[in-house]
Amino acid sequence: MSASNLIRLGTLAAMLSGVLFLARPFIDLAGFLSVYSSAVGSALLVVAVVVALLLVPVGMVGFHVLQRQSYGRKGRAGFWLAVVGPLVMLVGGVLFFTLGESGDFLQATPPLVWVALGVLGLVGGFASMVVGFWLYGVATLHARVLPRWCGVAFIAALPVALASGILFPLWLSEKIRLVYFPPWDLMFMVFGVVWLALGYALWRRGEAPTIQQPRRVR
Repeated sequence: MSASNLIRLGTLAAMLSGVLFLARPFIDLAGFLSVYSSAVGSALLVVAVVVALLLVPVGMVGFHVLQRQSYGRKGRAGFWLAVVGPLVMLVGGVLFFTLGESGDFLQATPPLVWVALGVLGLVGGFASMVVGFWLYGVATLHARVLPRWCGVAFIAALPVALASGILFPLWLSEKIRLVYFPPWDLMFMVFGVVWLALGYALWRRGEAPTIQQPRRVR
């Protein structure tokens, strides 16, 4: 596949991922309002999060193809950490929410073991994404291929999303926080907005008639 096609694929993946992250809270709200059955709502939530996370590495491929000639080891390290992080989180989620609740089908391993492994995967994958996005953001600022705000967005996306999910609900009443607006919903929304904006920036830069690569930065 050509570089231009990979960039387009990354653009579509990043923007669709952002839309799915943004849609997740509304799917949650629709379930609360009993628009559909709880089983359907739970399935939609799982599908939205899983597909959104799977599309993050695909989106990163588009950014990497666009900037790979303009950054060095730091950018490549950030890219791989940002690619591996969502996949590790998905594995951790499967272990935690499935095997962690019922144990494996042979009942050979206590559920607590799967819970511990699941938490390790979820936390480790998220940490990998945070570090990877930070490194990639710094490399993006040095590469000067994308607008500077893109580098800042990579650096700040996950910390700001996490902070908003923790701090904002403290301003709401107990009833609103627990029933109408779970804290993790705002976290998904903030990250979705940032990721959608980054996908748009990738599309704009990828559609430019000429791409002049700056001097390689180590």
